[in-house]
Amino acid sequence: MVEFIVTHMMKEFPMDLYIRCIQIVHKLLCYQKKCRVRLHYTWRELWTALINLLKFLMSYETVLLAKHNIFTLALMVVNLFNMFITYGDTFLPTPGSYDELYYEIIRMHQIFDNLYSMVLRLSTNAGQWKEPASKVTHALVNIRAIINHFNPRIESYAAENHISQLSEEQVLEVVRSNYDTLTLKLQDGLDQYERYSEQHKEATFFKELVRSISINVRKNLAFNTLSQETLLKEFSTIS
Repeated sequence: MVEFIVTHMMKEFPMDLYIRCIQIVHKLLCYQKKCRVRLHYTWRELWTALINLLKFLMSYETVLLAKHNIFTLALMVVNLFNMFITYGDTFLPTPGSYDELYYEIIRMHQIFDNLYSMVLRLSTNAGQWKEPASKVTHALVNIRAIINHFNPRIESYAAENHISQLSEEQVLEVVRSNYDTLTLKLQDGLDQYERYSEQHKEATFFKELVRSISINVRKNLAFNTLSQETLLKEFSTIS
C-alpha cells in the first residue's frame, strides 16, 4: 500500500484506487487495535507516504477538484493519523514508535498547517466543498494540538541551549518530557471501518481475474501431468 501511495501521484489521479488503498490500511489498523497485534514494521514509511499524499493533494488542488472530491481522501488520511494518535499505544511495536509519530507530525507541521488553511478557506465559503472541507477541519484538531503544544517548547529549548537546529534526538527529548501537559480530544468512530462492497466494474475485474487464474492452473496441471507421463516412460525404458 505504501508503494502504491508513493508511485501513483499524477494529474490523472486514480482516486478510486487511492480510496481503496487507504481503506485497506485503515482496516489493518483496526484489526491490530482490536487484537493487540504489534507488527515490527517501520511505520515511519507509511507516515511519510501519507504526508506526501496530502502535500500532493494541496499542490494540485485546482486540477484535482475539477474531477474529484479530494476532501474525502484527505479526511481518510487525517483519520489514519488520528488512529495512531488515539490508539497507537495498543499496536505500535515500542514506546519509541509513538515518539517517532509525534516527531514526524512536528517535523512536517507545515504541510498540516497548509492543509488546515486550505480547508478552513473552503469551509467558510458557500459552495459545494463547504461541508466536506469542514469535516477535515474538525478532524485536524488533535494534530494541530500536538503541533501547537510542542513547537513553542522546542523553540524555547533551542533558545535556552543556543542551538540553531535541533537534532532528532533532542526534539524527541522535548517531546518525551512534555507529554503530560498535552491535551487531546477523544474522537469517536476511528476504529470503525467501512466494509468492502463490490462495485459493478470491480466485480467484472475479479471475474476476469479468477477466469485467468483458472485457465493458467489448468494449463500447468496439464503440463505437469504430461511431464510425469514422459518421465515414467523414460524410467520404464531404462529399467
